[in-house]
Amino acid sequence: MITFIKQYNNLLLLLIGILGFTACTREAPMEYGTPSADFIINGVIENQANQPIPNIKVVARYDSTYTALDGKFSLKNRTFPADQNFITKIRDIDGAANGSYQDKDTTISFINSTYTNGDGHWYSGKVDKSVVIKLTSKP
Repeated sequence: MITFIKQYNNLLLLLIGILGFTACTREAPMEYGTPSADFIINGVIENQANQPIPNIKVVARYDSTYTALDGKFSLKNRTFPADQNFITKIRDIDGAANGSYQDKDTTISFINSTYTNGDGHWYSGKVDKSVVIKLTSKP
């Protein structure tokens, strides 16, 4: 019985050795990663009179910011390079300082996007979208 176990062990060592050496080849190294792209939303928040509204909080998935004095904002989300829909939440956080506005949720879609400045590997590049979002004053 002990002789059988020793022969079995030797056979296993031989197989592991052969399989181990055949797995070592001189081919190009494997790359590991996840495809990604930057989805950039550039926008302006305005009131119903087309005047820019500063200090409005804007959130879209992984990024958030506040509008500048001219109502402009920019958000960047890096995710898988496919059609994307970003639910964008707009919140008036400063109270009555710039007027009081109703919160708004809107969807910004990137469909059939053309990416630029990719690296030819995992990074597909970036795509930009410009939007103008109108807020309504609170009653």
